[in-house]
Amino acid sequence: MDPSAQWKELNKKYYKFHQFNPITGEQKNLDFYYQHIAIAKWGGPLAATKNYDQVILMRTDEILKDSIVFFSNSGKIMSRIVYKETDKIPLFDFLDDEHLILLKGTGIYYIIDPFKGTKKNHDLGEQFKQNPIQRALVVNNGFVLMTMNYEFYYVNNAHEPEVQQFKASQLTKQPEHWSIIPSQKSSSGKVELLIANPEGGILHIVENEKWKIYYNKDKIMNDIDKKLPDLRNIKMLSLSPTYKTLALLQYYGQRWIIAFIQNYFESSEYRQMPVDLKEEDVQKEESAEKDLSILERPRNMYWCGDDCVVLQLQQYIVLVSNDSYTKIKMSNQHFSLRSEFDGLRVLTQKKNEILRKLPDSYINVFEQLSIKPGAQLYSAYESFESKSPIEDDELRSSKQLLSEAVSDCIKCAQFEINPEYQIKLLKAGNYGKIFLGTQNLDPNIFNETARYLRVVNSLRRSGGVGGRVITYEQVLQLIKIPDIMIGLLLKYNLHYLATEISSFLKFQIKQRASIYTHWACCKVEIQQDDDKLCEIIKEKIKEERGVSFTQIAQKSIEIGKQSLALKLLNNEQILAKRIPVLIWMANFQSTNNNSYYEKALEDAIISKDSNLIYFVILKFLQTEMNETYKFNALSQNPISQAHLDYYLKHFDNKYLQKYLQYFKKFDECGLFAINQAYQQKNLEEKIKFLDQAQKYFGEDPTDKFYKRIIAEQIIILTDLKSEVEKIRKKPNQHIMDEKPINSIMEAFFIKDKPEFAKEFAKTYKIPDRRILLTKVKTLINNKKWDELDKIMSEKNKKSILIPYELVAELLMKADQEERGIQIIMKMPDVEESCRTLIKIGQQSSAVQVAINNKKYQLLYDIKGLISENQAKALLETHLSQNQK
Repeated sequence: MDPSAQWKELNKKYYKFHQFNPITGEQKNLDFYYQHIAIAKWGGPLAATKNYDQVILMRTDEILKDSIVFFSNSGKIMSRIVYKETDKIPLFDFLDDEHLILLKGTGIYYIIDPFKGTKKNHDLGEQFKQNPIQRALVVNNGFVLMTMNYEFYYVNNAHEPEVQQFKASQLTKQPEHWSIIPSQKSSSGKVELLIANPEGGILHIVENEKWKIYYNKDKIMNDIDKKLPDLRNIKMLSLSPTYKTLALLQYYGQRWIIAFIQNYFESSEYRQMPVDLKEEDVQKEESAEKDLSILERPRNMYWCGDDCVVLQLQQYIVLVSNDSYTKIKMSNQHFSLRSEFDGLRVLTQKKNEILRKLPDSYINVFEQLSIKPGAQLYSAYESFESKSPIEDDELRSSKQLLSEAVSDCIKCAQFEINPEYQIKLLKAGNYGKIFLGTQNLDPNIFNETARYLRVVNSLRRSGGVGGRVITYEQVLQLIKIPDIMIGLLLKYNLHYLATEISSFLKFQIKQRASIYTHWACCKVEIQQDDDKLCEIIKEKIKEERGVSFTQIAQKSIEIGKQSLALKLLNNEQILAKRIPVLIWMANFQSTNNNSYYEKALEDAIISKDSNLIYFVILKFLQTEMNETYKFNALSQNPISQAHLDYYLKHFDNKYLQKYLQYFKKFDECGLFAINQAYQQKNLEEKIKFLDQAQKYFGEDPTDKFYKRIIAEQIIILTDLKSEVEKIRKKPNQHIMDEKPINSIMEAFFIKDKPEFAKEFAKTYKIPDRRILLTKVKTLINNKKWDELDKIMSEKNKKSILIPYELVAELLMKADQEERGIQIIMKMPDVEESCRTLIKIGQQSSAVQVAINNKKYQLLYDIKGLISENQAKALLETHLSQNQK
């Protein structure tokens, strides 16, 4: 098409429909007006299915009969999937990853792959069967929905749905329209909703926050927000691609108005543009409806880049800017629109086009009778190419004009859709560059433009499967999100193209690795000998870094190639990746899976990573395999056995008992039962566990002590239980204190078995201070005063492990008051010793301690506390002697 033809003027700005390619396939028979239509972002495919809400007589629509159909950009059927359901469809659109989502009013939805034609079912739950979904919109790879009671819900990831409810909207009438601000574009960093409030203004709801209303002076209390305009009868609203400008469609006094608001919710300035939406030359269906706000209401409202809003009528589209509008009649009513970053994609039965605002460079070059430097340079090059050069000395002689001309030709080539004109414009720019030199021009601009244009034209693929009708500006945006760009190519198995683009644009290792991993996952599906297939994959990716053999092995398992999966896994060098896949493989294959667990355990031991070893042990124990096999497998290696011991003792009491019994470690079984006994609050339970411990120690022929000690404990607890019952307390009341466990240690000390006490304390993690106090108590009860003095001096030499006050209290209770006083007088803190002695009525001893330690100031400090005559005389005598 001639670049200068079919321009549409909108107040001295020009727009144009640029045709990518004609429609040659079955799409030319598609009824756009009466069907559900979805168009994928970034120039992707089209999907269609029947709309049973539309009652159309005398139409068969065989092309969509009982199915959802996907069309390539040439209009040919790419795939189809059976769909015979007639339920209401509130959402029929593409997610960002180019899966189609079809959501029914009941909350059941399908995610469909347009290339493979596969369908996955999901259900949001019973709540939406009771309260059906009325409308929904896609946001990234999730969606927001509105129910019949006007409440809003959010699903962040449609592939793994978790429903979150927005705060109550408190709407009592159905909103005319609503829109979504995705989290990456919102000021809050959360998903936000803009809702046309039926009572006027805009309702703003932020995820997990309460709603707020704007542009409604009757509802606003804030003085700042009251300065915003009062906007009523909002029928539609739409945000520009950059989310900087909000467009509103209002209906006032039988006329339509578009309002543009920049910095919405902050600025009080807005522009209004009245528009005429009548289609007087279009035959309408007969209707009893008389309300013009319904009859003339547009089907939808879109942005064309950031430049203007486009209203879609039955057979017209209306381009509206903040100071003008123009109506354009389409060939018929069978067309569909999709906003893109830099324009508006237009699909009809005959054409695949994009409507865009023409940049100044394009106008300068191609406007008819243009005398701009760009037009002169382009004309001069065409004459030079046709070997009939024209006079262009004036342009050549002015570096400024020539630089402007070259720049216009390059920018024009970037904007142009037709590869033939792209090449001519670049050649024209290069022709001017010869006379310009490099000082007045970026030397990389030609190479960069040519590189990106090559990518653009490669992505189009002449309308074939996976081809994208995409522009230069859109490619620049996609390059910023390489994971999505490569992911869209891999969806259609375009591995070679993805590799070339990745190399051409110098993407990171991560993107290249994802390409080769995806290629290998596709490769394993072919029917070929496992050994040969493994070698082919290894040879192909041996030079590539970051390729995930674990992901390829997982794919092999899914399609039933276990042998190939193991061969591939052996090439995965990172054990932390390999081991989880082996466990997954074992779980995936419900029978004969022991070899996978054993291999995982072997690799975990080789890694010497405790986290991995514990991970495998945990998975081992969670299986339903024979316990004998589990314990044998996990105990064959000393490393795994040590980890198993530690894990069971600290985290799994259930398996610990079985494990100890299996290996006939009856002494440990007994100690474990004792430990369990003293964790119980109920006396009967304590006795029960002690009975078990006694049986275990009975199985141990080497035990000469524990059976007797436990028997004594059972007698103590049984007597205690009897006493409790006598005083009519509840049998399960928590009345046990630390006495029983202390009595076990006391028994060890009484029998002069300190090594037993030490082992007992170590096993059950009894604190050192508690052990020492138990020993001190035993020494006091047995009146071993020399040993008591010895242990007090040894253990309290560096720090106070045995509290002096507590020992003194024990001595006094044992009728050893003098010894108790002597213990307090030995306290290293003299002041504390004095005050403690005074507190227990030993004032003379307190004064003597201060005198012995020459603490004269302390004598003055305690003088007011001394009341006994003997102590007072001793203090006064010493103070008077000291003054002399």
